[in-house]
Amino acid sequence: MEFCNLASGSKGNCNVISTKNVSVMIDDGLGIRSLEESARLANISLSKLNAILITHEHSDHVRGIASLCKKYSIPVYCHKESRDYLDPMVSPYIIDNDMDSPFEIGDLTITPFRLPHDSNYNLGYSITHNKNTLSIATDLGFVSEATLDKLKGSDLVMLESNHDVDMLREGSYPFILKQRIMSKNGHLSNDDCANAILELAKSGTKRFLLAHLSQDNNTPEMAFDCSAKYLENNYFTEGEDVYVDIAYQYKSTAKFTV
Repeated sequence: MEFCNLASGSKGNCNVISTKNVSVMIDDGLGIRSLEESARLANISLSKLNAILITHEHSDHVRGIASLCKKYSIPVYCHKESRDYLDPMVSPYIIDNDMDSPFEIGDLTITPFRLPHDSNYNLGYSITHNKNTLSIATDLGFVSEATLDKLKGSDLVMLESNHDVDMLREGSYPFILKQRIMSKNGHLSNDDCANAILELAKSGTKRFLLAHLSQDNNTPEMAFDCSAKYLENNYFTEGEDVYVDIAYQYKSTAKFTV
């Protein structure tokens, strides 16, 4: 199973998971031209996509889906609580499917799980091929024990590391927006992300991808250093015991083999 993040952040999010038999996209918040160029550079064929999975209805996750579906006729899977908030042009492509239970697309087993966020309904996903699992959890205000349980056992976890708390507090955002971001239904801070990564590392996960970094209230270096220091203080060496990578807004990651 291969995993590639094409974009991650408030300007648009998109992930692709592929095996020899099937290819699935999670979210598409990119314009069609940007998506096609990113996919071309990553050597990903959009015409071979078998499905698009939606996490939630916010525009940075769904903005490009209508155009993508119109061009490539790709079936869409989303939770029923999100359906009415999507572009009506997506509706003809939506598959009637129970998103509260695991299901299969080709040789992938998809396990959705709910995450706390100020959308109508927000999903994370664990995706398993053979005995290997990758999990994606972004746009969440905190990591509950239930969420940790869903992520444990994953070979790779893509987890939100949205903001540095001090940068956010001292920055130029309006107070009400700062409150929203730091709330239990907002976005995950570097420290909360690092603490979750430590717990997952203790349970055996070795590879992490820090995602949805704020361009105003974070830097890749700060996000990485925060997680690396949490690990180091608990006897895990980043780059040897555990590997931490960054997902960026304007460039795709390498393809991870899971």
